[in-house]
Amino acid sequence: MELKDLARELPDEIWTVFEPLLPPVVWVGNGRRPCTNRECLHGILYVLVTGIPWEMMPKGFPSYKTCLNRFKQWLALGVFQEAWRILAQRYECLQGINWDQICLDGSKRPSKKGVNRRDPAPSIAANPAPISTWPRMAAACPWEP
Repeated sequence: MELKDLARELPDEIWTVFEPLLPPVVWVGNGRRPCTNRECLHGILYVLVTGIPWEMMPKGFPSYKTCLNRFKQWLALGVFQEAWRILAQRYECLQGINWDQICLDGSKRPSKKGVNRRDPAPSIAANPAPISTWPRMAAACPWEP
């Protein structure tokens, strides 16, 4: 699967994994009908794959606020963790996972609060430049008011 496949529409293989995990969208009859889960998932995956800001979502997708709200809601429900577990099990059945060579990268995680910061590097110059001793002009500058 390539990025261009995800840009046009949400592939059915991805939708079949996520569909049973997502909570149903309930419309009470007030206002505009809500976007479907499939439309929002397509927008969310597009943003995550391309790396664009939420506000820059193309016009063919639902509102970025709708997608972002659903993304936060689904994160809180653990939808993406469960989908990852299902996909990992499927891959292990098809290909097998070599668990000896798994490496998790935590470089994107922020540091813990209260972590001690390193002091700035000390100057290694042999002799720092002296402070300027140039005498101040006795007369006022002609361009100053």
